Amino acid sequence: MESSTIGDITVSEQYGDAVEGIIGMKRATERRTVVHIMRSGGLSLTEAGRTVQVPPGTLCVRDAQVPREFSYRPGTRARVLLMPSETLTATGLGRLPALTLISQDAPEARLLLGQLHLIRKMRGDLSPAGVRAAQQSALQLLAGAIMARGVSTDSAFRPSLRTSARNCVEARLLDPHLSPAEVARTLSVSVRTLHRAFAEVDESLMAYVRRRRLERAREELITLGGRYTISAVAARWHFADVSHFSRAFKRQFGETPSSLVR
Repeated sequence: MESSTIGDITVSEQYGDAVEGIIGMKRATERRTVVHIMRSGGLSLTEAGRTVQVPPGTLCVRDAQVPREFSYRPGTRARVLLMPSETLTATGLGRLPALTLISQDAPEARLLLGQLHLIRKMRGDLSPAGVRAAQQSALQLLAGAIMARGVSTDSAFRPSLRTSARNCVEARLLDPHLSPAEVARTLSVSVRTLHRAFAEVDESLMAYVRRRRLERAREELITLGGRYTISAVAARWHFADVSHFSRAFKRQFGETPSSLVR
């Protein structure tokens, strides 16, 4: 294991085969946050009978005080950041969830990874003031990634998971393969975790997809008038046929699609 520091942040490169055990510093006097930047292999974290998988391409932020069973897959490689939790909450993030997963493809995460790479290359040339600035910039990027893209597995943060799932849906409404499994994969959570989050509200994930597709279809019928047939609009928004589309449209809006076509 190789390690270095960026102010109060310890950065280590970890490599390992299949290892399992218990992690957590429950009695520590200072709360600490751990960030796993997974490169290969994988990490399983289990708490209270619930297991979360952390695959490659995922950035995992966790409360180091919470005891968890862990298991590394063979050939696991990860960059791990350890920092006092207060340095992260001081960025304006506020309360930290116990465990948060972020795709490394998210723009904020990509900026963070690029920043860490540059800091590592230039660490020996930085003045004390430069080190402090580098620490703050890394913390701000991490906080931004959590606020913008973070998906928490903590039940208290299920609203953030619903928001992230809806944002994912909005970006892929025209995708014929859009499904709970695809959304869960994009957000690095299980389908079960995703369904649990939506079980707390009146509208399921796929009901949200159907409603938003109907709303977008209605916008097109109003703005485009007779430029497209109703069947073309129905097909574009992935309804099986015109009759199915018309029935769903009438239930949603109390009017037929044909009433909007002049």
